[in-house]
Amino acid sequence: MAVTLPINMGRQSRKYVPRVRTKRPVGLETDASQSPSKPHPSPIEENGKWFLPNPLAARLHQKSGLGLLTQNGVLMNPVEVMFCHWNRHIPVTDNWVSERIGEDEDFIAKSVVFDVARSGGEIVIPSDNLANDKFVNGTFAVKWSRNKSHFNSESLSQIRWFWASENVDWTELITWVNAVLASKDVPEVFVIDDEMDITMYRISYEMVSGNQGHWSDLSTEEISTVRDLMDTMIPTPSGCFIQGFSQWPLKSIGVEHLSGINLRQEEINWISTKLTGDVQQEALFSYLTELGCVLRPGFKYGCKWRVYDDDVAKSHAPWLLQPMTEAPVSWEQTCLSVRLAEGVHKKWVCGLKEDIGDWKFLHIKRWLPGRV
Repeated sequence: MAVTLPINMGRQSRKYVPRVRTKRPVGLETDASQSPSKPHPSPIEENGKWFLPNPLAARLHQKSGLGLLTQNGVLMNPVEVMFCHWNRHIPVTDNWVSERIGEDEDFIAKSVVFDVARSGGEIVIPSDNLANDKFVNGTFAVKWSRNKSHFNSESLSQIRWFWASENVDWTELITWVNAVLASKDVPEVFVIDDEMDITMYRISYEMVSGNQGHWSDLSTEEISTVRDLMDTMIPTPSGCFIQGFSQWPLKSIGVEHLSGINLRQEEINWISTKLTGDVQQEALFSYLTELGCVLRPGFKYGCKWRVYDDDVAKSHAPWLLQPMTEAPVSWEQTCLSVRLAEGVHKKWVCGLKEDIGDWKFLHIKRWLPGRV
């Protein structure tokens, strides 16, 4: 009898080389091509900061924006010292890192965030080294472009960070995003996982609109046709079925099947309010539809809707949309949503209601340092 071998579904048949994961060791490596000919001095603690003397300190401050100027040198905070240990050959004692973790349990995370933020060559300065008018509340660090001076040019972005397991306080996050945008900086969020790996995001507001017809474009005769057809609807588990696709004037509403129109419950509600003139029950759905968008269920993409700006038969959906009331709870879930959207070449947006009645669409996208 032939023996059937089990299929190992957990292994990949393709050949590839995994990326090298940075371990960030403590301790200076001896490298004749990069190590200084004369060892740099160790930082000395002064009132919670760490002092480095000139001329080394002056060079670090002038070229890299590191530390606060003081007499004969600079004062650095611990994450700057850690960065300089990894990248500028600044020595620390054997127990220095353990002592910093004892003082601040997030020291490792902050140090990794700071190191990654600078990995693209940009100048990144901790917020506690800056005047209060240079950053908004909640900002961890401020970034300048690689080809700009932090002494005489405007900053590029403001950074804050979260653990991947943390819940997202959307109200607080939006307040911070709005304040950063008002200061003409780009909001950047760094999310660090338990492996000390970081995923970076930039946040903005997306303009969502489409070119499909509006209810106001319908003629009196077409509205009468919609009313007559709605009177013939047959209830289904997801909404209703209406026989007579060729007569249906709302081409962006409903899906053709079995020579008829299948309407979802939210579409039925929207049409009913249009026919009766009642207050909109499906506020966000109505807002997007009136913008000329086509909304289709987003179940297979893990969101509320796929949002099209053109006829579904002519285009792909540019956006995957989630209302704020159904937004991901944690950063892990948010990462999953954004990753899935970008994996199918779409933008993940979150719809939020403004006090004045309009809607805004928060766009979160992944990015890498050194890239626009």
